[in-house]
Amino acid sequence: MHEESHPWGNYVPNGAKSIIIGTFPPTLRNWSYDFFYPNKNNYFWRIMSRIADSPLQYFSGIEAVEERKNILNRLGVGVSDMGKIIRRTDKNSSDENLEIVEYMDIFGILEEKPSLRKIIFTSSAGKSSAIGWFKSYLALHGIAFHMPKGKRPLRTFVQLAGKNIETVLLYSTSARAGAAVSLDVLTELFRNEISVKKSVPHEEKRLSNNMGDKHLYANL
Repeated sequence: MHEESHPWGNYVPNGAKSIIIGTFPPTLRNWSYDFFYPNKNNYFWRIMSRIADSPLQYFSGIEAVEERKNILNRLGVGVSDMGKIIRRTDKNSSDENLEIVEYMDIFGILEEKPSLRKIIFTSSAGKSSAIGWFKSYLALHGIAFHMPKGKRPLRTFVQLAGKNIETVLLYSTSARAGAAVSLDVLTELFRNEISVKKSVPHEEKRLSNNMGDKHLYANL
């Protein structure tokens, strides 16, 4: 099994209050563009565009990337994944086939972007999931974490990087998960967790240079 490094790291607009965290990007053959959630069958960008009231117009190339960055800028929400380096046990994009090699520096992201106060996790609650990897990541740093069980959204708080961070578990936005949770339901769940801010024209046009930034772990 060969190792894969995360291609984008994170994208967090200045002033963002929330960050949505998944596991790891799909296999390259499922990409339609070079940015987060690149599989056109995933509901993620349809959900974000609905919340931002900004219909998607581009589905490939740099135009699609810039359009999606502008949606995040407009919503004031960031994106990242828990996996920085992974191995795949099979040649598909299923979370169950991912083995973590190195976690994303979540502490560093929170320190670099002090406005962040909420982490929204997608996917299942199992061991090989965004929330499962987050729990293991915190355990490596001696931090206990427990997400209550029940009907989603599930939420709790944890002290990280000197801040009281709200953590929320929603559902996966993959088409496979959509068989159980409709696009309309997913949209409302995410809408309720995202604080929409007014768009800033120059911010929407500016191409962020923070992808792949290296962060230092926060002192806890």
